[in-house]
Amino acid sequence: MMGKVGLALLLTVGLVMASVVGTGNALREDYFDPSLLKIDTGKYLGNFVANVPLILEDGTKVMLYDLIKDKPTILLFSYYTCEGSCPIRIDSLNELIKTSGSLKNRDFRVLVVSFDKKDTLETLKKFKASRESFAPQFVFALTPEEYIERLTESTGFKFFFSERDKTFVHTNVYIFLAPDGKITRYLFGVKPSEKDVRIALAEAEGGRISASSIVDLALLVCYTYDPSRSTFVINPAVLLGGLGFAALGGVVLFAFVSNKFLRREVQ
Repeated sequence: MMGKVGLALLLTVGLVMASVVGTGNALREDYFDPSLLKIDTGKYLGNFVANVPLILEDGTKVMLYDLIKDKPTILLFSYYTCEGSCPIRIDSLNELIKTSGSLKNRDFRVLVVSFDKKDTLETLKKFKASRESFAPQFVFALTPEEYIERLTESTGFKFFFSERDKTFVHTNVYIFLAPDGKITRYLFGVKPSEKDVRIALAEAEGGRISASSIVDLALLVCYTYDPSRSTFVINPAVLLGGLGFAALGGVVLFAFVSNKFLRREVQ
């Protein structure tokens, strides 16, 4: 009797173990390594974005370089049927621009381009209609299917379609372009800070000096980009230099006051 019970227990344990192993295999098959979406920024910074044709929301066709040639541009790769991070990324930047005194009237462009070959002017317009009004800096566009990979690969942007989830998995990044098409900065995430956007725009403006960028160009001296945190942080060299000057100033001031005090004593 005990033998039969023991055999039954062994069979049960075996089935459970087989189930666990099977589940483990399934998990391994479905496992996604986020590092696959990582952009090697060192490889792409300073390179030029591909000059591909774009289709604007009114149907007008224009080359990318003709669209960005007169001002710095923030490039956002998205797709217009996304229900995940794409609208969050776009809305965050839109809200930042509309509420920031330093960005609202600044002369730059935000170019949103779909990487989904199934997107059409209809899906583009439907997406815009579902959102709040956009800041005047925003331009929405499509690119012909045969140019999508050429454009995304020129910036290192990665994406793939998940059949299981029926959605795109992609990098969340704001790509800053100089007026000549050069890639100057990547800001990762879905909610950039005003400071980071201002400094990145100043970088993208390059040698072009405008009233709105003078202060931000000065900030470039004070801040350095920390890729591990995807943000600009105080430049240690400048900080130490500032402390050094402050200390020197303190010593000079102390010497001046001491000398003046001693003269009074002598008199």
